Amino acid sequence: MVLCKIPVFDTQKNLYAYEIKYEREESDLNQMIKDLYYTISQLDIKKFLSGKNAFIKVHPDVIIFTEFINLINKEIFILEVESKYLKSKTFIEKLKALKEEGFTFSLEFSEGEFNPDTYLSVASIFEYLSVSLKNFNLEKEKFISFSLELPFTLKAEDVENNEDFNKALELGFKLFEGEFFTKPEQLTTKEESFNKLEVLKLIRYVSEEDDLNDIAEAIKASPAISVALLKYVNSSFFYLANPITSINRAVIYLGKKNILSWLLLISMISVAKNDTDIESVKMALFRGKFMELLSLKINPDQNIADTAFLVGVLSLAEKIFKVDIKTILNELKLSQEFEKILTERLGYFGELLNFVINVEKNNFSEIKIFKKDYGLSDQEIGVITVETYKWIDMIFEIVR
Repeated sequence: MVLCKIPVFDTQKNLYAYEIKYEREESDLNQMIKDLYYTISQLDIKKFLSGKNAFIKVHPDVIIFTEFINLINKEIFILEVESKYLKSKTFIEKLKALKEEGFTFSLEFSEGEFNPDTYLSVASIFEYLSVSLKNFNLEKEKFISFSLELPFTLKAEDVENNEDFNKALELGFKLFEGEFFTKPEQLTTKEESFNKLEVLKLIRYVSEEDDLNDIAEAIKASPAISVALLKYVNSSFFYLANPITSINRAVIYLGKKNILSWLLLISMISVAKNDTDIESVKMALFRGKFMELLSLKINPDQNIADTAFLVGVLSLAEKIFKVDIKTILNELKLSQEFEKILTERLGYFGELLNFVINVEKNNFSEIKIFKKDYGLSDQEIGVITVETYKWIDMIFEIVR
């Protein structure tokens, strides 16, 4: 099953919760629930959600006719339903009963479904109300003004940029979800601002040095990086029979390309100072690792997979470093071909990047096309998703 988590921020851009998005095949609800539950059960949910709650959209039939409710942790998950289904009295009665049992609900505004009486009658059931900023019109603006008088916490969806965020803030929204947090508010082409990072100086040295022993000696000059590197190479992802205790051996085992990728991760995490930056780093890591594992599933060539990883991580480098991509690629001594892949998303690596972005956006049709073109099953994508999120949790445990 294709699954991802999208951060939800408050008015101060602090992390408030996540929304779990997944590929839904409503023609087979029971199978969908089994796949969703299996995928989530493979993860340490507290680490996966950073101790936060999670919104998850569900179809009324899932709530009424399946055992999904018995599987879900009501202390963690907020069930979100579309307002177009409120016409069903049976559904409303079921929600009321579950509310009494301690479940929390969020209502999503459905286009063309604005009936004030309906919202007034169910206001006591829902704590949150989600409205998409897409196709914003007079009807939505009228609905938002009306909603401000009701006991809902308003959540804006599809907040694509910082202008959207400010607009939603003015309208009275308290929670915000969308790509805005990945957009840099200001970029610079000044290399000196990028050169302040000690790790980047090490990256440049490694990129120009071929002697692995010399690379190891350079890494040893930084105790923090040395410790993190040993933790990383001895993690469960490498399945080593005997632990590596030498930096020289770690460098030889990983190789120059993996060392460069590792140092890039260290540098990204080191500059993340607030929740939007941290979530941008996590999304960059998700893209990188997901693309690496996806590439290995398509083609077992590790060198190709390593490049896929780098493309994924670099796709959000501008937001994280606050420097334009040309400067970043130049300072990291990377081929300018990366710039074309990242900006135009063409070729094999561009297709992988497009796919992972479609996973983030929950674009079902595009996801299906890619899976069909490359002969990938839902189970294979599910395994890749779980492995990716486990790897991200491990990375943050090691470095932060």
